[in-house]
Amino acid sequence: MTFPLLMAWRETRAAPGKFIFVVISVALGATALTAVTGFNESVRYTLLREARSLMAADISLRMPVEPSAKEIDFLDRLKSRGIDSTRVTETVSMASTGQGPPVLVSVKGADLGRYPFYGRILVQPSNVQLDAGTVAVSDDLLLRLGTRVGDSIEIGNRRFRIAARIVKEPDRMTTGFTLGPRVLFTREGLSTAGIVIPGSRITERLLLKLRPDDDLEATKKELSGIFGRRARITDYTETNPQLTRALDRATRFLSLISLIALIVAGLGVGATMQSHLRQKMPNIAFMKCVGGRSDHIVSIYIAQALIIGCAGSLIGILLGAFAQAEFSRLVSRYFDIAVILVWPWTAMLKAVAASLATVFLFALPALVAIAEVKPALILRKEVSGETMAPGQPRQPQRARRSVVAAALIAIGLWGIAVWVGSSIKYATVFAAILIGSLLVLGALGGILLHSIRRLSRFRIIRRSAVLRHGIANLYRPGAHAAAILASLSIGVMVTLSIYFLQNSLLEEVRLTAPPDTPNLFLINITDRERDGITRLLENDPAVIEHQALSPSVAAQLSTIDGRPLEQIPLEEGARRFLNTQFVLTWARDMPPATDILEGSWWPAQPTESLVSVQEFAAQALGLKVGSILEWTAIGGYIRARVANIRRTNALRAGANNQFILSPGTLDNFLLVYYGSIRVKPENAAAIQTRVFQQFPTVTVINAADILEIIQGVMDQVSLATRFVSGFAILGGLVVLASSIAGSRYRRIRETAILKTVGATRGMLLRMLCAEFAVIGSAAGIIGGALAAVASAVLIGQILDTPYKFSWPPVFFAAISTAMLTVLTGWVASYGILDRKPLDILRQIES
Repeated sequence: MTFPLLMAWRETRAAPGKFIFVVISVALGATALTAVTGFNESVRYTLLREARSLMAADISLRMPVEPSAKEIDFLDRLKSRGIDSTRVTETVSMASTGQGPPVLVSVKGADLGRYPFYGRILVQPSNVQLDAGTVAVSDDLLLRLGTRVGDSIEIGNRRFRIAARIVKEPDRMTTGFTLGPRVLFTREGLSTAGIVIPGSRITERLLLKLRPDDDLEATKKELSGIFGRRARITDYTETNPQLTRALDRATRFLSLISLIALIVAGLGVGATMQSHLRQKMPNIAFMKCVGGRSDHIVSIYIAQALIIGCAGSLIGILLGAFAQAEFSRLVSRYFDIAVILVWPWTAMLKAVAASLATVFLFALPALVAIAEVKPALILRKEVSGETMAPGQPRQPQRARRSVVAAALIAIGLWGIAVWVGSSIKYATVFAAILIGSLLVLGALGGILLHSIRRLSRFRIIRRSAVLRHGIANLYRPGAHAAAILASLSIGVMVTLSIYFLQNSLLEEVRLTAPPDTPNLFLINITDRERDGITRLLENDPAVIEHQALSPSVAAQLSTIDGRPLEQIPLEEGARRFLNTQFVLTWARDMPPATDILEGSWWPAQPTESLVSVQEFAAQALGLKVGSILEWTAIGGYIRARVANIRRTNALRAGANNQFILSPGTLDNFLLVYYGSIRVKPENAAAIQTRVFQQFPTVTVINAADILEIIQGVMDQVSLATRFVSGFAILGGLVVLASSIAGSRYRRIRETAILKTVGATRGMLLRMLCAEFAVIGSAAGIIGGALAAVASAVLIGQILDTPYKFSWPPVFFAAISTAMLTVLTGWVASYGILDRKPLDILRQIES
C-alpha cells in the first residue's frame, strides 16, 4: 500500500491547482451533511440534558379531555404516597381590547404554585405573581393588539389585566403547534373565563413528580392501567418523543437533500479524474512498458481519489461542525431553549464515510479506462500533444465496463442514501428520483448542447467571433460541459422546487377552493348560545352563506365488531386512531359534495343507530358496511352500525368528521356545537367582533389566519431546505471552476494564438462571458423546467388539481445562474489573459 499512496501523493502534489476545486466541492457536500446530522445530535444532547425541565415533570400524561373522577381520585391516592401532580389545560380562544377585531390566542391554565416541577417560567417583570384576575401574554399578542403590560384585555366572560409578558416557558416545546399568541392563566382565572366547558376541544396535561426512590416504569404501568388509551404517557427519559420523531423526519429529509451536494461533488470528481487520466495516458502506457500491471496502476489513482475525498471531507466536517450554529439560528423560532452545540462525532464520521464512498463511485468510470490503455500508446502520441482516447479500439468491452460502472454507482448511491436517511423506504424513493433526475438532466443537457452547437452554424452567430468562439469552447476536450450542466441544474432544480411549493401550495388551495367554501369557523358553542348564534348568522347581512350548527360529542373508538381496538393489528399510519378523541356529529341529510362509495344514506327516520364513515378511516380500520362500532364518551357508550362509506371534498366544512351518526344517536349526551359560514374577506373581522361582543366564550377562527400560520411554517422549512440545497449550487459552481482549472493550459495556449491573430483583451473577455453565460443560463432553464414539472406532480397529488405554471421564477433562475456562472468563470480564469503570446508560443515550440 505504501507505493500507491506515495505515487498518488506525488501526482496530487505536482498539480495542486487541478484538484483544489474538487476538494472544495467535496468539502461543501461534507459540510452540509455534517451541519444537518450534527444539529440533530446537538438537539438530542440538549433534550437529554434538559429532559425534566422540557417536560416540567418526571411523567406527563397528555389527554384530549379532562380527567374523570376516577382518574382524579387515583392521582389523589398517589399524592398520599409522595407523588405530586398538577394539571395544565391548553385550548384556544379570542382576546380583545374592546377596540378592533379580536385575536385568536392559545391559552394555557396552570397552578402556578406547583407548575412547573422542573425549570422556571420566566416573565417580565420577574417579580410578578399572577392571580385570578391577571394574565401573562407573549410579545406577539402585545404587538397585534397594540397594547402593553398593565392594560386590560377581554377573554371569555371577563376582563383580565396584563401583568407581565412571557419570556420563556420550560415545556413550550411539548405544546407543539399553536394557533396564535400565547396567554398564561392561573387555573382559577381560566375557570372564571368560561372558555372551557364539558366537550370543549382542549389538551389536558397531567404532570407528575416522583420521589427519588420511586420506580419510573412501575409508576407508568400503574397509570396505564387506570388511564388506558385515554392518555398518552411519556417520561423524561424519552426526551420528548413527539419532538424527536419530528426532528428525525426533518433530519432524514435534509440529510438526503445534503447528499445531493455530495453527488454534485462526485460529478466533479468524475470529470476531473477523467481529464486528469486523459493527460496521464502516456505515463500510464510507460508504466505498463516497464512492467506495471493494470491493478497496480488503478490502485495509484484510487488512492489519489481517496486522498481528494479525505482532504475535502476533513475540511467539510470541521466547517459543518461550526455551520451548526447558522443552521440553529435558522430554526431557532421552533426551539424555546438554547440548543447546546456539541462536537458531532457520529455525524462527522458519517460524512467522511459518505464522502469517500461518493468520490470512489464517481471515479470508477475514469478508472476502468486504465485497463484499456496499451503500452504501444506511448509510440502513437499525436504531434499536437493529444493522446488517443482510451478504449477506442475496443468499444464493446468499454461499453460493458461503462455499464457495470454505472450500475455500481446506482447501487452505491442507493446504499449511501439508505445509510444517511436511516430508512430503506424513503432512501429508495429518493435514490430512484435522484438517479432518474440525473439521467433526465444528462439527456436534456446532451440535447441542449447539441442544439446549441447546431445553432452556432447559423450565419448570425458565425458573424460574431465572440459568440462563435464562446460556444465552441463548450466542446473543447476536457470542458466537461455535460457534467457542469448536470451539477448546476440539479442544485437549481431542488432549490426552485422548494420555492414553487412554498409559494404555490397554499395559493393553489385558495384558487381551487369551491366558491361556497366557508372561511370562518365557530367552535365551543353551547346549548345556551346556539339559538342566539343562529339568529345572528341568519340576520347579519355580511354573512353570504351559513350551514346549520353541527352538534358534536368527543368520544374515543373502543371496539370494532366487539373486538377491542388495541387488539386489532393496525398499520403504522392507522395507529393514531388508538389515542384519537373523535368529534362525533349527526346529520339528517347527506353533506354537500359527498359521494357514497359503499352502502347508502339513511332514511329520514332510521330504526337503528347508524354511522357514515369517511373513506380514509374505513381503509385504515378495515371497516365495511355492516361493521359495528362502539365509542366511549363522557356520559356513556355510543354504538352504531356502518351504513355507508363516503368521500367528501377535503375543502368542505365537515370533511374531517370521519364519523357522522344518524339522527337520535346522540340525544342523551351533552352536546357542543360548531358552525361554518362564508363572508367576504373584508367583512371577516367585523363578524368576529360582533360574535365576540355578544358571545365572548365562542371562538371564531378565520381560515386566512390558519393559512398565514401554515405559510409561516412553510417559509421556515423552505429556508432551512434552501440553506442545505445552496451547498449543491455552490458545489456546481466549484465543479465549473475545477473544469476551468483542468483545462487551464489549453485555454492559455488558445488565448495566445487568438492574441497573435489580432484578438483584443476585451474580445477575449466577451468570449469567456459568452461561454459561461450559455452554460449557466442553460442550467437555470433545465433546472427550473424540471422543478416546475416536479412541483406540478406534487401539487397535483396533494390537491388533485392542475398546477398553474409561472415562467418568471424560471427566467430569474436562468439569469441568476448565468450571472453566478460568469462570476465563477472569471475568478477561475484569473491570469489566463495576462500571459504574453510569445512566452506561450515558445513553450509550445519547445
